[in-house]
Amino acid sequence: MKKILKTTVIIQGVLLIMAATISGCATNAPVADAGAAGAAKLTDMQLLMAKKAVKMQSENNPFAIHKFSADPAVLVYNDTVYIYATNDNQEVEVTKGEKSNGYGNINTLNVFSSKDLVNWTDHGEIAVGGRRNVNGAARWANNSWAPAIAYKKIDGKDKFFLYFADNGSGIGVLTSDSPTGPFKDPLGTQLVSWSTPNIRGGVIWLFDPAVLVDDDGNGYLYFGGGVGDNKAHPKTGRCVALEDDMIHLKDKPVEIDAPWLFEDSGINKIGDIYYYSYCANWDARPNNADPKETPPIATIAYMTSKNPLGPFEYKGYTLKNPSAYFNGGGGNNHHWIFEFKGKHYIAFHAPTVEKGLGLKEGGYRSLFITDFKINDDGTFPIQNATKAGVAQVCKFNPYGVIPAATMHSSNGLGITKTQTVVNVKENAYLYIKGVDLSQGASKIKLECSDDSKGTVKVMLGHWSNGTQIAELNVKGNSAEADVTLPANPEEDLFFVFSGNIEAKSWEIQK
Repeated sequence: MKKILKTTVIIQGVLLIMAATISGCATNAPVADAGAAGAAKLTDMQLLMAKKAVKMQSENNPFAIHKFSADPAVLVYNDTVYIYATNDNQEVEVTKGEKSNGYGNINTLNVFSSKDLVNWTDHGEIAVGGRRNVNGAARWANNSWAPAIAYKKIDGKDKFFLYFADNGSGIGVLTSDSPTGPFKDPLGTQLVSWSTPNIRGGVIWLFDPAVLVDDDGNGYLYFGGGVGDNKAHPKTGRCVALEDDMIHLKDKPVEIDAPWLFEDSGINKIGDIYYYSYCANWDARPNNADPKETPPIATIAYMTSKNPLGPFEYKGYTLKNPSAYFNGGGGNNHHWIFEFKGKHYIAFHAPTVEKGLGLKEGGYRSLFITDFKINDDGTFPIQNATKAGVAQVCKFNPYGVIPAATMHSSNGLGITKTQTVVNVKENAYLYIKGVDLSQGASKIKLECSDDSKGTVKVMLGHWSNGTQIAELNVKGNSAEADVTLPANPEEDLFFVFSGNIEAKSWEIQK
């Protein structure tokens, strides 16, 4: 985060489109246009994104185009990647894009999951800050920014720990027995505050946590940021050991002297080396500064140590600012390096989706994942980032009940607050990439809301000129149809909505 602003009240708009037909002197009852019922269940901004946010079949980035999200934190658990993110959508719902993102209205976190890194399920929002959100778990907190996530086995059971920043004034922690919640506040107050030793007078912004559970089960927390008088050595980063319960500090925090530090702590253990990474600040560098010694403005720099609490030695920088990869994709930089199925990746954000929405002001971010390369000697090269993104790591399993808010991308569809999927126009489609239909398919079922009425065509290859394998006639809360698969089915699966459909889930039967 770059700014700390005052809070405001969230207002959500609703749009309803109706049409009346007149024949001679008789006026028929009003009939809803196709997609009008879905539009009425979305806010103005959700509706705008449903209509205008698009990405190509070949593009895996950004991975969610229906919702603004930033500051990714990644958890790999049970062969699944979970990503927790600052909910920029809360801010844009207030500003309507008339003002730039100031973060002050954000008190929830977005959660997504994937098993293949290209198709993602939207699990909705975690209500965190409770001062202006009656559902917020942390009653003392105004905001929830830049989360960190970890799990640890305690008393024989996996427990999940979600750390967050209450703007720039402290770090909180929530706990759960599941990666998707519900989360609760075990302390009823901040885990790290201005009264914590070795904070006041050194740290400027008390935010942006990162967390590591080491191989021996010990936990460590990293946080801090801001730039004081010494631009090259702000010394505003901190790290600290956690107690075995992961919700108390074991010792006082230790200073991290990260050159040109701004924000965005990150921590990884690769082999026996601990890597501390961070976003470099925006201050002017000396002329002809060597990037091996001085990270360029707003890049992701890194340091290494043999000890999780340092001291850390500066090694260079590894991810450029998003503006270097995407036209108009500037702004702040925030990352999370993770390993999945034997490969390393880096998640980050960039304000690319907002460019196609016609917003007057910006700073509303979307999430990206790219391969993260590591040199043989353990150093990090400069990474590449594209909209093509990462390769799909495994085929999508379509068998079993699949939440409707699972997709690679969509067009003309919105996702409601309860993670149902609604169409806002005729022939809106939901796209699942790389589906494994090798076990065959006899029927497909669709669960919907009670007032759904219309058709859903199931296509392979392309939403309009592909191969139709089923057509569901929806009247109410469920529908099913026989499936006819070609001998060699293509792997891209589309659901094409017409009428007024609110889908909850779907299931293919073998």
